[in-house]
Amino acid sequence: MTGILRPLEGLEQVLRYESHTGKFFWLIDRPRKTKAGDEAGHINKRKYVEIRYNHITYQAHRIAWYLHTKQDPGSMQIDHINSNPSDNTIKNLRLATSAQNAKNIRKKLGTASKYKGAHWYARQKRWKSQIRVDGRNIHLGYFSTDYEAHLAYCKAAAVLHGDFANFG
Repeated sequence: MTGILRPLEGLEQVLRYESHTGKFFWLIDRPRKTKAGDEAGHINKRKYVEIRYNHITYQAHRIAWYLHTKQDPGSMQIDHINSNPSDNTIKNLRLATSAQNAKNIRKKLGTASKYKGAHWYARQKRWKSQIRVDGRNIHLGYFSTDYEAHLAYCKAAAVLHGDFANFG
């Protein structure tokens, strides 16, 4: 999230949202070839859908929440349940605090293990598992395989992160 909260009021007069597809369509003709009925938005480099209107760029998932629920999420974040930032179907969106949203993050690419929560610890020559809670890392143990370390992470995430746990 950019940190700038854009007011969403009035967008219902220029955009139509399909909650089952997650797509947006213009209700009005716009300058430069865009006509009423055309699909709105583009995918940015972070894979989020953005919609530009009146020289302001909006995050489509926030617009989707607003158009579907008739409530501006305000300072709350909109979490993509399946971690796909381009999937703006309403069943994939939920309100979340910043901390909750941070729990639902996929495994980082380019790490030694193919499993989330497993890190090679050269000093011990074993796989280390840890989980982050309230800004602190909690050590879960050392394991012979990255899969065992991952299982320890999954068990802890289910308890500590609840509905926002992401195992992969």
